[in-house]
Amino acid sequence: MKKTIYIVAALLISTGIFAQQQDSLLRRQMELEREFNPTLQDANKINSLPSVPQPTIKKANTGYSSWAGRTTPPLEIAIPQPTDIMTDIPFSLKKGYISLGAGNYANIDGALGYRLIENEKSNLTFSFLHNSSNGDVNYVQDSDPASNKAFFMDNLGQLRYGHLLDALRLNLKAAYSHSAFNYYGNTFGGTRNFDNQNQTLGVFNLGLGVESNPSDFINYRGFLDFKNFSTKYGSTLSGTGLKGNHIDAMVGLDKPFQEGSSRVGVDGKLLGVFYNEGMDNFTLLNANPYIAFEGLNWKARLGADLLFQMLGGTKFRVAPNVELGLKVTEHSSLYANIKGGIDDNTYLDMMNESRYIAPMTPVKSSFSIVDIEAGAKIGEASGFRFDIFGGFKKTEDEHFLILNHVYHDALATPYPFYIIENLLPVYGNISHSHIGGMLQTNIWAPLDISLRLKKNFYTVNDLTIHAGQISDAKAYNKPGFETDIRATFEAMSNLKFSLNYYFAGDRWSYFDGANVKMSNINDLNFGAVYDINDSFAINLKANNLLFQKYDIWYGHPAQGFNAMGGFTFKF
Repeated sequence: MKKTIYIVAALLISTGIFAQQQDSLLRRQMELEREFNPTLQDANKINSLPSVPQPTIKKANTGYSSWAGRTTPPLEIAIPQPTDIMTDIPFSLKKGYISLGAGNYANIDGALGYRLIENEKSNLTFSFLHNSSNGDVNYVQDSDPASNKAFFMDNLGQLRYGHLLDALRLNLKAAYSHSAFNYYGNTFGGTRNFDNQNQTLGVFNLGLGVESNPSDFINYRGFLDFKNFSTKYGSTLSGTGLKGNHIDAMVGLDKPFQEGSSRVGVDGKLLGVFYNEGMDNFTLLNANPYIAFEGLNWKARLGADLLFQMLGGTKFRVAPNVELGLKVTEHSSLYANIKGGIDDNTYLDMMNESRYIAPMTPVKSSFSIVDIEAGAKIGEASGFRFDIFGGFKKTEDEHFLILNHVYHDALATPYPFYIIENLLPVYGNISHSHIGGMLQTNIWAPLDISLRLKKNFYTVNDLTIHAGQISDAKAYNKPGFETDIRATFEAMSNLKFSLNYYFAGDRWSYFDGANVKMSNINDLNFGAVYDINDSFAINLKANNLLFQKYDIWYGHPAQGFNAMGGFTFKF
């Protein structure tokens, strides 16, 4: 019994830890979940009952943890999307919360939430998030000037409504996000194209989701998500900004059989992006037939994605969609996922990856021929959990982000091109393999420690930059080796500490006609939270404690040492 309790506790704690985000990089700009603020999460008791599973809309890469399988750490905080923001948490008698924190670099984090309605069948919640910074950051490269202001301000407000009917569950949402930021990349003394004027992005979002109550006859589910977006500037300060509509929809049906332990079904998805000008419209249709089986100690989902892409002509692709799991012992299992498919790389997707991408620059969709992830989860030792994993992915037209530059005079010095303060996508075919492991332990209850190691292997072919093929191309900005150490310590019932360390090495970029080795990321963070009473708590975060200088992308440095203090009030 004691052994079982240890294992369950480890799994629950690991889920919370791996969902957090590192916070010392400039990407802290738009975090929707703070790096270390359990009190804030305790405060946000906005119960999402009834809860319809969220649409499989591609979310912003705000989940720091690469434990979920990201190839690279999400070093950029993304433009927020109104999806599942601090709602899926335990119930509280308190209906609202307010949180505010501030620190150097003029970093400010704020949050407000309130449950307007909550009963057995209906739930209406409101939330608002603010994140901003307005400080100078020092360039890693020698440059004159040696620094530049890195400004951003992001606001997100949303209403979510859930209702439980006799036959189905219904979820509605309405949200608006507004982001303002400057392009702060290194121009190496050149004239700034956007002159530190603030670009803006506004996104209005409406969503509807339904899911039938479980039935032995037939089950259905679906969603419709609509976004209208607009920006201020185009390719220049005098250019018209991009506008468009983004539509995501899904309908799924499944029929249980064998007394409900198995099912056969099909999911249909539609993605449509329609721009005002400057970019080609994009449409993607996906049909996913599957059959799922489940036994006493195993489960399998066998299917395929049939993809119809319409962009400059119609393309048809087929990709596997298979999930396998085997329970070896009571606390250990094996798993394998064999997938593939199209990464559409729409404008909003790319803004989620990096807001600093050159405006009005379309990014090609990529196609993964195969994407395999397999591993073993071992939890037999009391108080310990081990994960061993590996994978392989082969992708056509993968994009990489490098410092934007335009050639103008081969005889000019020091550089024969005009450098622009944002990022340019370049493309190549990539084969990516990785192996790694994770150890987590909480054998002493107040202390929880996790260690994760991951080694990546890349082979890049057919990569071109300005129509010239690069013979020795690297997987630009993707780390070759990663280490992640996280520890939390509960000194008292109302006092908690955290210490997180992230290392990413063997990173490369391309500049001045050659591959450039980027500085390693050595990011050490500390956090503390103290509950004064049930309603009020104070917290402190200190990031980049090693005072390291490194780029998020080449020419785009992270913040140096930064600290933030604040409070949370529940009411």
